[in-house]
Amino acid sequence: MRTLFLANTWDFNPLWVAIFQIGVVGALILIANTIRRKTPFLRNFLVPTGLIAGFIGLGLKYLFKVLNIEVWGNPVVDESYMHFLTYHSLAIGFIALGLVTAEKKVEKEGRALKSGALIVGTYLIQGLVGLLLSVVVSLIFANYAIGKAPYAGVLLPLGFGQGPGQAGNMGGVYETLGTENALLGGRDFGLSVAAMGFIVASIVGTIILNIVARKGLVKRYGSEATETFGGLAENVVDHPEEIPVVESVDKFTIQTAFVVAIYLITFGIMSLISFLVIDLAKFESVRGIIWGFNFLFAILTTMVVKAVLNLLRKKKIMKRKYINNFMQNRIAGLAFDVMITAGIMSINFGKLNDPSFWVLLALMTVFGTIITYFYINEVAKRYFHRTRWYTFFAFFGMLTGTMSEGVALVREIDPYFETGAAEDLVNGSGTAAIFGVPMLLITTIVYRGWAGFWISVALCAVLFIGMTLLLHFFTKSREKKIAAEASAATAKTVDTE
Repeated sequence: MRTLFLANTWDFNPLWVAIFQIGVVGALILIANTIRRKTPFLRNFLVPTGLIAGFIGLGLKYLFKVLNIEVWGNPVVDESYMHFLTYHSLAIGFIALGLVTAEKKVEKEGRALKSGALIVGTYLIQGLVGLLLSVVVSLIFANYAIGKAPYAGVLLPLGFGQGPGQAGNMGGVYETLGTENALLGGRDFGLSVAAMGFIVASIVGTIILNIVARKGLVKRYGSEATETFGGLAENVVDHPEEIPVVESVDKFTIQTAFVVAIYLITFGIMSLISFLVIDLAKFESVRGIIWGFNFLFAILTTMVVKAVLNLLRKKKIMKRKYINNFMQNRIAGLAFDVMITAGIMSINFGKLNDPSFWVLLALMTVFGTIITYFYINEVAKRYFHRTRWYTFFAFFGMLTGTMSEGVALVREIDPYFETGAAEDLVNGSGTAAIFGVPMLLITTIVYRGWAGFWISVALCAVLFIGMTLLLHFFTKSREKKIAAEASAATAKTVDTE
């Protein structure tokens, strides 16, 4: 440590290695963005820049290894630093998103609750399909990696539904279980599932969109129209109730300081829990779970901080708003772009040389795509009548890729987000955080022998039925309420006349 901090600034010490790796990610994102804009295929199929950058970096990583090219004895693309960036970017992105304040609107249709139920319902059916596929593969490939980990299919909803951060984190937890049923290569397998999800969202999603547009069910506007709109969030940097853009400290500095401070508090909470549970209670086996769920602790900490800030405003102790939605969305966007790029670059194919991985990956991709398509399409048709196709593309993109993919797909047919389908992604994610707690429970018991596995399968099935019933009865009750209000309003108008 003394060498680290007292080294000359011109020495290529570990601090410079970190800066160099961040620079590599940044350079690749710039190159990928240029390639995407100049390549009609990539642009038309809505392939995210982070995914392109990640695959370029992944290829260069292995090329440099073959050519034995290094920078002062260090690899040009360091997997450990890519893991580092993926791990922390995930939590930072969720903190920034959690600080964003949703617009207060009277929502008669209850779209936030319905969207949350749709998201969690998709997680559950993806989890059910993934687990059933992995147990079949584990029986066929009993002497291979999946044979020892029939629960590997639980990474399908994490990779498709939640992205490379969660899939990589949880795969890493399963990889370090230290038991006979550990999923060796789990982190790289989880990242591979997420990468396939991005491809499905971009390629399959765009193909379906073109088919639907060709049938005249929606109109595709194309990139020229969609690129003129700034985004989901209201692009307001300065607001009368907020702190000034430039004061004694820059407004963006304050936004960043909130995110970093909350992550520091999160670290303190996780350290305290580790001390109580691991050091005092001697439950060493939960170490990976505690630190693997850094993003969950970050979300919970953000909710508490946000509640405190709202209370201070309500009590007039804090006169001005310190959080700016637009800037926090930009911080989240940066974090998730870095997470996607670094996550793909950190994949180690050397750990995926087991044929059972590739068989399961192929099956999960095919059947995961099919079940996600049919479930979201059916829900959108039955419970989102007014915005059926807009809702479908928004959630198909998000629940195979990430929220940015969902926004990209729906923007092609709703460039100014007038249908509310894109907002449903944000509002529904908040509701899903509450509904999705049982899914997190499943990820912590699924690997605990056959009992844990079949309990998890049963939970997925029962909770999926529960979410479907919730969607059905909630929608019907809302429709009756809206119809009654409309009837009463009509009757009142007639009486007035």
